[in-house]
Amino acid sequence: MQVSEGSDKFEFRSPHGMKAAHSRLRTFAGIAVRHLQHFNHPGRAWHDLSGPQDTLTVVLAEIGGRCEARTNLHRPAALERQRLNHISFVPAEMRVWGYTDNMESVRELRLSFDRKSLENCFGTDLDPGKAGNPELMFHDQRAVECARLLAAECDASDPSIGLYGEGLTIALLSACFQGRPQKENSGLSVSQLRLVLDFIHEHLDLSVSVFQLARLVDLSSSQFARMFKASTGVSPHRYQLNTRIGKAQELLLMKGESLSMVAVATGFADQSHFTRTFKRVTGATPHEWHQNRTR
Repeated sequence: MQVSEGSDKFEFRSPHGMKAAHSRLRTFAGIAVRHLQHFNHPGRAWHDLSGPQDTLTVVLAEIGGRCEARTNLHRPAALERQRLNHISFVPAEMRVWGYTDNMESVRELRLSFDRKSLENCFGTDLDPGKAGNPELMFHDQRAVECARLLAAECDASDPSIGLYGEGLTIALLSACFQGRPQKENSGLSVSQLRLVLDFIHEHLDLSVSVFQLARLVDLSSSQFARMFKASTGVSPHRYQLNTRIGKAQELLLMKGESLSMVAVATGFADQSHFTRTFKRVTGATPHEWHQNRTR
């Protein structure tokens, strides 16, 4: 069964008893992130969770019953694993069944990626055992919370800055695949921090990725995000957003700058996106903020 919405074409492998599905796709750090909801006919239903890449699926909602991940269609999952919001990691091309019985629908976040993407995210922090072996129906509350936020980002008609989705993706994957946390909490060196901040300020009008910033200082994405926050007190996404809003405020005080020009110069998709984000951050629309500053 193929789902096609917008530019996303997603196919459920070997489906049985499935009626319909919806999908919303975003890509963060080279990782496909899909918010899926599939609906079933009465009775038993299943499909193969595997794909050409590794798959991580986080169940967000189950309507009318419970779903399971099974290596054998006729062998139920252990009772201790049959809890809400379970997570399953399925290596590429390893058949694992997503199974339901008399269940109306399942809503999930499904990530597709290759080993290289994980290595780019975690470097030496990657746990080879976790990244190389299947694990079905495990539980991690931090990963589930990140998945809920990513699902909302997939559905958003007005998506946030790319660094936000990347940060959530890295945090979700970190909860599932990162080894024992490294001891370094000292943050970036002065020269590393200056290099990164200069790059962010010089590219405010462009989409910048965590991977790009990490490469500037020869770190993995997860190491960089952790050390950047230790240095600045905020995530890369929040720093970039604050910097963009600060630059926008400077431009608003200059005569002759239209809102559309300010939006483009500070990296927002359009004037509407800029206005909504500005109000969310400052508590006032650009027009209200400008009036208050020029009275």
